[in-house]
Amino acid sequence: MKTLIICASRYGSTMEIGHWIAQRLPWNNVDIFRVEKAPEPDKYELIILGGGVYNEQVNKRIVQYVKTHPAGLSEKKIVAFAVCLDTCGVYMKGKFFGGWLYLKPLLEALETCPPVYAGVLSGEINPKTLSDKDRGLLMHFYNKILKRDIDEVPYRTLMNKPEVWKFVEKILVRLKGQF
Repeated sequence: MKTLIICASRYGSTMEIGHWIAQRLPWNNVDIFRVEKAPEPDKYELIILGGGVYNEQVNKRIVQYVKTHPAGLSEKKIVAFAVCLDTCGVYMKGKFFGGWLYLKPLLEALETCPPVYAGVLSGEINPKTLSDKDRGLLMHFYNKILKRDIDEVPYRTLMNKPEVWKFVEKILVRLKGQF
């Protein structure tokens, strides 16, 4: 099955996960692109769209790709994923945050061509790669929202290949029409 994997990856985690997905697919004709260089989806049968999470939602560039290519995505098998540290979400002060809510803008953009499967996968924060703006936003999050007293954004990774490969196995089940 000719497959296109498109990743909106600011620091590389989502691209790495895209490569892990490609490794697990049982066919060889898989193309992987950053969203900025992604081709038209017309010549592909399966389109896998993924983005890292920033400001409480999946990367806006992957959502924009969907909105720019509605005709090319119609009648295609589509999979969507988000990459973040909080895959489960949390209920706080009467509101739900994180988890599947991160993926909501992408799923809404795909309303006319709903995915065969979607999921939220674990990512990483590497302070050495962060922009000054993202470092500042994370410091605000840790110190003001989580009420921690830290001087530096901590390195955190939850990325793991078994989780991604399990995600791919579920995609393959859905493609076969099994649930």
